[in-house]
Amino acid sequence: MIKKRNLDPSLVQWIMAQTGLGPGIGKLHYVAPAASATSLYSTQLGEMGVNEISASIAAAEAKMAADRNDCMLIAPGAYLVTTSLTWDKSQSHALGLGGPNQRHCPTTATEGAVQIKNVTTTVDSIFHVTGNYCQFHNFQTMNTFSASANRCDFLIGARNIYFNGMRPRGGNGANQLNHADGGIPVIFEASSGCAGFTADKTTFGSAGNSARTVGPGSLLFEALAGAFSPRFNDCHFEMRCETSGSSNPSLIHLAGSQSIDRLMHFNRCTFYNFADNLSVIPDYVIVDDQSSTHMSLLQDCAMYGFDYWCNVATYCFTNTADAVGYGGKAITITTG
Repeated sequence: MIKKRNLDPSLVQWIMAQTGLGPGIGKLHYVAPAASATSLYSTQLGEMGVNEISASIAAAEAKMAADRNDCMLIAPGAYLVTTSLTWDKSQSHALGLGGPNQRHCPTTATEGAVQIKNVTTTVDSIFHVTGNYCQFHNFQTMNTFSASANRCDFLIGARNIYFNGMRPRGGNGANQLNHADGGIPVIFEASSGCAGFTADKTTFGSAGNSARTVGPGSLLFEALAGAFSPRFNDCHFEMRCETSGSSNPSLIHLAGSQSIDRLMHFNRCTFYNFADNLSVIPDYVIVDDQSSTHMSLLQDCAMYGFDYWCNVATYCFTNTADAVGYGGKAITITTG
C-alpha cells in the first residue's frame, strides 16, 4: 500500500479517469508477481515507495474495505487461483495495469497480460461479486477444468457492476462445453437483483475454445436473476460451435422467468461464432425462455455464424433493417 500523497499525481489522475471516482479514491492495494527477469513490476513499485505488495488477488482483496472506493491495482502477470473469491465489499474496484488491450486471452498468459485463471476442479467462479457498485478494468479471466461444476469466471449477484476493457474467456474443458451452465464467462445468479450491470469494450467468450455443444458461450441470465436493464456498449461476444437444429447452444441464454427485467440493451456490439470450414452453425444468438414482458434491443449490432438473432420474435428488436429481415446479419459480399 502507498499513501496517495506520495504518489505521482499522474497516477491519481489516471485512476480517476479510468473509474470516474474523482477525488474520492480510497486506499490503493497493489498486486504483483515476484521479481524476475520478465517481471520488474514489484521492484519498480518498491522504488516508488510502495511498501506492501500482495502476491495474490485474494490477499489484496482481504485488505480492502467496503464503501471507501478502495482500488486494487494489478501488475501484469499470470495469477493462478484455486478457490472462488467472494468480492463482497461495495464500492471496491480492480484495475489491471497492462493497458486497455487485454482482448486476446491465451491459455498460457504471454508477457504483458494481466490474467487471473483457475485450473482446479469444482471452483464455481473465479469472482463471486456480491458487493454493489464495483468496477473491473483491463484484465483477463479463465476458469477452465473439465468439470461442469466449474461454471463461470464471474458470478454476478449485485447492483451496478461495471466492466471496462475486460476479457472473461470462460472455460475450455470438455465437461464444461457440454453442459448448460459450465465454462460460461459471466453468469447472473438467481434471486440476486442484478440491476444496472454495464459493460464497455469487453469481450465475452472465445472463438478459440473447442466447440461448445450445450449452453451459452458468453452470458447466462438464470431464472429469477432480476437483471434490471443490463447494457453492453461496443462489446464483442464470441464462441465456437458446430451444433445446429435446436435452441441450444447459443451465445446468450435467458433461462426463465424474470431473467432480465425491462430492457437488455446491446449498443454497437458484435456477435460471432466460429465453425471450422464454415460448416454447421447454431440457430440463435439469443435463446429466450422468459415469458414475462421484457425487451432485447440490438442497436447498430452485427452478427455472423448464426442463423437467427433469437428463438422468439416477441421480445427481440433491432434498428438495423436489411432486405431479408435479419437486421444486421452478415451476408456474403458480391464479387466481380
